[in-house]
Amino acid sequence: MEDFLEKQKAIEDLLMDMEIFEQIETKLSNFNAFETLGIVNAEIRHSNVLAWLLNPKENHGLGDVFIKKLIQTLFYQNKNTILKSNVTLFDISLMDYYDFNIRREWKNIDILAISEENKLVLVIENKVWSKESNNQLKKYFDIVHKEFSEYNKVFIFLTPYGDAPSDEENWISFDYKNVFDILQKSIELKKDLISQNVKFFIEQYLEILRRYIVGNFELEKICREIYYKHQKALDLIFEYKPDIYSEISDYIAEVLEQYPNVLKDNSNKTLIRFITEDLDKIIEKKGNGWTTSNRILLYEIQNKNDKIVVKLIIGPGDDIIRNKLFDIGNKNKDLFKGRVNTLTPQYTQIFSKELLSKNYINRFYSNIEVIQKRIKIEIQNFISNEMKEINNYIIQNFV
Repeated sequence: MEDFLEKQKAIEDLLMDMEIFEQIETKLSNFNAFETLGIVNAEIRHSNVLAWLLNPKENHGLGDVFIKKLIQTLFYQNKNTILKSNVTLFDISLMDYYDFNIRREWKNIDILAISEENKLVLVIENKVWSKESNNQLKKYFDIVHKEFSEYNKVFIFLTPYGDAPSDEENWISFDYKNVFDILQKSIELKKDLISQNVKFFIEQYLEILRRYIVGNFELEKICREIYYKHQKALDLIFEYKPDIYSEISDYIAEVLEQYPNVLKDNSNKTLIRFITEDLDKIIEKKGNGWTTSNRILLYEIQNKNDKIVVKLIIGPGDDIIRNKLFDIGNKNKDLFKGRVNTLTPQYTQIFSKELLSKNYINRFYSNIEVIQKRIKIEIQNFISNEMKEINNYIIQNFV
């Protein structure tokens, strides 16, 4: 009875504080042409916009700022790999970017940027929530090497979170957070020169990236504050929400509880976070701005976008610990699959594995028992194999 009254009071407190949700409603209710046209997740549309922005001779008014900043960022972040070629950081700072010719879907390659004068080719394979086709990157690599044999070549695998390409030796991982930051800086530099129509279009595109791809940190902060304030009530609502994501989330939590070594952290319907007891003992809780536990390293089962993926993520916090963990991941690239190549200031993925695909969930959407059975098997396999190896490797190298 006491537990019931406590839950009832939590719901009542939430209802008395409903105006806090107006902040979220305001941010989500603004008109956006990309959203209205239903092209938020269409790779072709994103590639069209990027190709337009990369072309210094286009009518956006940014000139060569966007392509210049993108190439400079790319070279700086990957100087130990890219600079094995004849191109130096000094070269890319002085080259004429107006010389670049941008091609779309040349031999099925998403974006090709060619500089005849500088003998440089940028190849961009753009993946927004989709995966590589078999031998796709190798095929493009061979084509470009044959057609541009005398050029310096840079192969870029662009994804929302900087996923690792299948061919890590030749392709560089790059994420949409970089694209977002570069575009934001570009319009700030050229704000007095670009037209209002162009500015409105680019701001709409940035909002789509913020909302659906790179994350809206301001909105996430508001949501976290609401969640911490009304955690009991919201957890209760999530618990009884009649949808498949809630059922999947509840079941994942139930499966994880079967493992005494697993310590749960702040979670919700789409993100189930945890760490193991052995890692928790050796990694100091010096996190900042992520979860209330102040942990820096957390496993995160992402239950969204019609698929289930488990990731190991370094959150914001103490730089020494973050760098140490990132370096450990880089030492064993075969074990830490799906890691990104650059340690970012906020969240950095050092491992990723798909547990259930979008096709599988859609196929058995109306049969939750089948999905639950598969989830249990996949989590058991992950904990017994990859997680066990990752934990042992981190413990051995975290000195």
